[in-house]
Amino acid sequence: MNRRRQQEKEDRLSRLPDKTLERILSSLRTVEAVRTSALSRRWRAAHAAVPVVDLVDPKQGHMDCCSNNNIKACFDLQVTAAILGKSPGTPVRALRLDACRPPGGLLDQWVATAAASGAEEIDVKLRYWHDEQRSLCPFGSSSKGASADFGKDLRDAAPDLPVRTLRRLRLTNWTLDLPATGAVMSSLETLCLARIMDPGGLLQELLLNCCPRLADLTLQECPGVREITVASPRLRSFAMICCHHATRVDLCSPCLQGLHYKGALPGESLFEVANHGSILALTIEICEDISKKERAEVIPVTTLISKCTKLTHLHLSLRPTMACHSSLFADALRGLPCLRQLSLKGCLYDYHTVRSVAVLLRETCNLEALSLFPSYPKERRRSSPSCSSWIRSRA
Repeated sequence: MNRRRQQEKEDRLSRLPDKTLERILSSLRTVEAVRTSALSRRWRAAHAAVPVVDLVDPKQGHMDCCSNNNIKACFDLQVTAAILGKSPGTPVRALRLDACRPPGGLLDQWVATAAASGAEEIDVKLRYWHDEQRSLCPFGSSSKGASADFGKDLRDAAPDLPVRTLRRLRLTNWTLDLPATGAVMSSLETLCLARIMDPGGLLQELLLNCCPRLADLTLQECPGVREITVASPRLRSFAMICCHHATRVDLCSPCLQGLHYKGALPGESLFEVANHGSILALTIEICEDISKKERAEVIPVTTLISKCTKLTHLHLSLRPTMACHSSLFADALRGLPCLRQLSLKGCLYDYHTVRSVAVLLRETCNLEALSLFPSYPKERRRSSPSCSSWIRSRA
């Protein structure tokens, strides 16, 4: 009995090796990791050896940014202390910040210090009170006056990143300005640019000459994306989300495995893919209402699906219903013998839609997994009985 009580009192977590504790704390936000210093002497300095800085600015909007309640200073001091307070010999391997309009000079210092210490991941999201919730998708209903552009809004210039160790870079709400990145992106594998302005057209230069090892590229709500060529031969995953000004995208990689497109109905020449046969996962989300579109306007989508002959996973999000132009999509699925997983998103509110989806499924004879994501229309149509009861009665 005494032995059992002794085992219950024993602090096994504190007896773990330093490297194990560092790995555990690396999965926490920096604020939470620092709080562990109050546990015991063993934990007092453990957080200083964690090579990760992960902080979120608590400010929520214009009133917080302009007030004198010292919230802004607290966050700035937190980031500075987290970067400079590392133990000797502890580099900042990952810098993740979610900041509400930080001082430009201080922001550059944070990024430069982390980069100079050999950072492998930099993820900096900037927030601006005047368009925090503004949608840039012209087909979105979440905000009035949504458009595919920022207008004349100002952004901080993206920092120079003079490191060869950088492997993952994510920037949100910046102006692209990377004049000295020619050879320094040689190790970059993952690049995510969200809500980025590119007045100088530097994105194309970045993708052509600066990222030879790029394997994963995501472009989200970037109005400057028009005609781009991704030259990396190692590209395996590409996502373009609500870049509604894009007219041409050349993907030169012969080993592309994942393609994600979200936007309006694409034209015939939007995507130029070097090897359709290598694509295994395809996601297509159409933002606009396609129920009144002509057959010829939808064909470029189904043609893209048909060309990916080895496709194993397909996700379709169609507005307003998941059965829009079902005959065209059924013809496309008929030529995909390797398709195992199918996901459909859209309204499912009447008998005709359910029957059309059933016809669509008949063409996927080797299907193993089916996911349905029913959404509600703006105005629910009255149907009696409901579709769910119709499905149950025929199950």
